[in-house]
Amino acid sequence: MRRLSSALLLYAQDHDGRLPPPDYRTTAGEWRHWLGILQPYYSPDPITRCPVNHADGAMQPIQGYAYPYSYALNERFWGVFSPGPYPIENLELPAQTVLLAESGGFRGVTPDGKSGFWSMSIYTDIAKWPQAFPSPHDGRMNVAAVDGHVVSMKVAHTSPEGHDSVYGRFGGSIYNWNGGHPNGDTGGPPRE
Repeated sequence: MRRLSSALLLYAQDHDGRLPPPDYRTTAGEWRHWLGILQPYYSPDPITRCPVNHADGAMQPIQGYAYPYSYALNERFWGVFSPGPYPIENLELPAQTVLLAESGGFRGVTPDGKSGFWSMSIYTDIAKWPQAFPSPHDGRMNVAAVDGHVVSMKVAHTSPEGHDSVYGRFGGSIYNWNGGHPNGDTGGPPRE
């Protein structure tokens, strides 16, 4: 995860502080995802697959393309706080914000009723879809923060009650966005 987060930060340096889009459809109608876009920034070895939580043969459940990878990019960097990419240098608390979360393979039913073997390309929120983001390391999950450090932690919220799905705490001192604070408003307590 550290190598993937370093590759993402290198990509951002080359693209005005912006991360790649989570995915997009090409003019030929094929889907391209962030790991495919990122390939020039990391060596071609198995860093995209967690040996404990692999996703060989998995599909991305929303758009339906092949996604046999174990890691998901935080969706909040694209189209959530601004149209298109959000510049990472505008993030006030990068050491406390999820960049990558483990996803890996899981069997389940999508919100629109499709059954299958899936892997998420984007990290939405664990409380929204807990089976999509398992904790395969003795109940812990590895997470990379925007500053590039990686931690293994217990997930704080696996149900939506009492949890802010946009900003709220992921686990430990890592939050879904900006250390649990709306951008520009770090004076009060972080959102849980």
